[in-house]
Amino acid sequence: MRIGIYAPNVDENEPSGVERYIIELVHALIRIESGHEFVLITDAKVWPEQSRVKRVPLKTMGKASRLYHDHIKIRDIVKEEEIDLLHTPKSTVASGLSCPSVMTIHDVIFLRYQKAYSSLWKWYWTRTVARSVERATRILCVSEQTAKDVEELLPASRGKVRSIRSGVNLESFSSFSKERGDQIRKELGVEPPYFFFVGNITVRKNIPHLLDAYEKIREEFGGHLILAGGISYGAEDVLKRVRGENAPKDIRFLGRISDEQLSALYQGAISLVYPSQYEGFGLQVLEAMASGCPVIASRGGALPEVVGDAGLLIDLASPEELPEAMLRVYRDESFRADLIRKGHERLGAFRWEDTARKTMDLYEEAAGSQ
Repeated sequence: MRIGIYAPNVDENEPSGVERYIIELVHALIRIESGHEFVLITDAKVWPEQSRVKRVPLKTMGKASRLYHDHIKIRDIVKEEEIDLLHTPKSTVASGLSCPSVMTIHDVIFLRYQKAYSSLWKWYWTRTVARSVERATRILCVSEQTAKDVEELLPASRGKVRSIRSGVNLESFSSFSKERGDQIRKELGVEPPYFFFVGNITVRKNIPHLLDAYEKIREEFGGHLILAGGISYGAEDVLKRVRGENAPKDIRFLGRISDEQLSALYQGAISLVYPSQYEGFGLQVLEAMASGCPVIASRGGALPEVVGDAGLLIDLASPEELPEAMLRVYRDESFRADLIRKGHERLGAFRWEDTARKTMDLYEEAAGSQ
């Protein structure tokens, strides 16, 4: 079978969670001895040239060009490359495809929490995902929670949805040397102790809740709060608090960071603190565990499913739970060590090899259904 994977606008240097999913999944798929061929339709150059892997190069696109490729041009590429099945990991399926399709849905938070997005963004993705779900042969959801959400909120998906957990690249995080980590943190001007948040600065990440919690523990803690990630919808109030004239010096926002910087910051943190309102998966949680970094997270969406008993889960409705959890991890070294141990054990349930094999099974199921 000739399997096409359509992955436009993949940032290899500072990948988002979706882009990291695409990069790691494709690497894992290529490693499987399946007998299938792959056609990678992408601007990314991170995958090796092999006899059974062909790359159809795309240029990094602006919005108009991306719309054209997502909904029209991809149909021509599928025909030209004689693709037998197309996987679209960025949640769109064009009309009129000449082959079966698998689409990945990472979350439907734009339907569950509509206030977290702009009106235009909501309108486009509500319309696009609803129609793509109707067209897709099979729908891959990255968590059981996302699968439940999709079936509840998009009735046309029922009978097509399969839940396949994402994985984590253990080598990238667990093998990162302490010496290199110390050097990178020094270059960034980050000194321990510090709590760490990484993710887009946007409404649903609930960063004001984190800032309020940090203010309550600041005097006893005496360290820093480090934030990293891109700037997205609704970031203005947060940016005023962390970058404005009166911003405290013990809170720093680093913006988007490289994978190496990310590894170093996980490695040196007292804890990852992730109070998101809702997540379709929560890759940061696994990356922290792989780095030996304890996890404090909310019960939003799929986070309990990913964290299990390997982290502290807090209720966002209580203003006291998060600061109490942060102080507990900071004060109690034995408790912190126990979280680190449980985190390492938890990672066995999130292997990219398992994700790839189950995804390959789904490809074969989709191809055989038509």
